[in-house]
Formats: sequence, structure tokens, C-alpha cells
Amino acid sequence: MGVLGAALASLATYQLLEGGARMKAPVTAPVMVREFLPTPTPAASADHSAAEWEELLRKNAELTAQLAKERASREIIDLTLKHTSEDLDELRRPMSGDLLSSSLHAELKSGEVVVTGGYKLADGTRLYAFIQPTVEQSNGADVVRVASKIMMLPDALSSKVGLDNLATNAANTIQHGEVWTADEQWSVFSAIGETPGVRGINVTGATVPTGTSSVIEAGELRLKVTPTVGADRESMDFEVRLEQAQPKAQPVELKPVPDAK
Repeated sequence: MGVLGAALASLATYQLLEGGARMKAPVTAPVMVREFLPTPTPAASADHSAAEWEELLRKNAELTAQLAKERASREIIDLTLKHTSEDLDELRRPMSGDLLSSSLHAELKSGEVVVTGGYKLADGTRLYAFIQPTVEQSNGADVVRVASKIMMLPDALSSKVGLDNLATNAANTIQHGEVWTADEQWSVFSAIGETPGVRGINVTGATVPTGTSSVIEAGELRLKVTPTVGADRESMDFEVRLEQAQPKAQPVELKPVPDAK
């Protein structure tokens, strides 16, 4: 049995190995790997690209021009605000200081005369300013030659020569004055003549470019003028402001009242 058992075991082992050799592994179909690429965009034509480029350049030019316009507008606004602030400062000057002042904004012709003032001085006379702007040419540009005269007149004489309507008890006035012809000014000066008690100051003349301001000073007097010549070079927009420090009141000496007896 020992030999027979060994033989049977060998036979079984052989059959098992032979059967395993005849077994085949299942066949798997090969996997096809494909690379998916984006569909290429058709190339734009040369004409289409040039048109797009021209459109971009046009829009860029429009935006650049608009930006320049906005900047210029902003500069004008800033300049206007600056001038407005300066004008307000001028108007507030009498409030911040002890001043006598008179101002006028008027339309007139070259050679006509602006008369302003009329406020009372400490000695009882009234001060009147006569300002005569005349349009001239300098190197092809419009300029305005400003001649001025200041006169201090008593009330009786002021009334005699027709200045009483400008007399005022206010220390500071706005839009206060008149426009005279050159002949009217000459007539008043002739009537005043060498009248006793009249004092006057011939203010040094000034030449002012149109559209700008100039300050003319004579002692304590300050005269600010701003002429703007019209397109006809004959008419003008004229602003004038006259001011001076108000004399301080003299202290009153109080004397003791004697006892009544």
C-alpha cells in the first residue's frame, strides 16, 4: 500500500498540473487612449484686425480728449473759487478792521469817470474819489490807463457841485457811486477851483492789463481797480474799491466836576 499510495499521489499531482497548464487567462480588449485638444479659433483676417486697432485708437483718443477737457474744467473751477474767495476777503475787510470804504461795479466807456466815496472824515469833510479809465494799446494788447483824483469837500460845497447825492453816513458802502462823462468831471473841478477849505490828492496813475487787478496807494488811501475791456475796445466792465483806515477817536479827558456851593 505504501508503493501504491505513492503512485496514486504522483498521478493526481500530474493531472492537476496538466489541467492547470491548459487553463488560459481571459483576453482583455486594448484601451484606446485619445488626446482631446480645443478646437482652434479661426484666425482673424488682416482687414478685421486693422479695423479693431483703429477703433481702439479712436476710443483712446476720445478718452484722452475727454480727460484733458475735464482737467481744464477743473482748473477753471479752482481759479473761479480762488477769485471768489479773494473777493469775499475784500468784502470782509471792513468787518475785520476799522476801515472806511466804498465800492462800485459799473459798465462804462473809455474816458468816462467813476465817482465813489462820500463818507465823512474826522474833520467833518467828505472824501470823494474820481477814477477815469482809458483804453490804450501796448505791444498789441489792450491795457487801461487809470487816472485818479481824491477830493475832501465840506457838505456845502458838495451840494453846490452836485455831489450831495453820494454823501453817506455809512462807514462802508457797496455799489455806491456814479458814472460821469469827462466833461461833467471837468465842470465840477472848475466850479471847485481854488475854494478855501478844499483838499485834494492827485493819485499816481497806473496802467493795468485788461482782466487783471491793480492796487494804487496814496498814503493811507488804497484804491483797487479791475478793468475788463469789451470786444469793441471802447466799453469796459470796471470794478473799483476805495478804502482807508478809519482815524481813531481821540480819548476824551474827563475833568472832575466842581462841588456846587
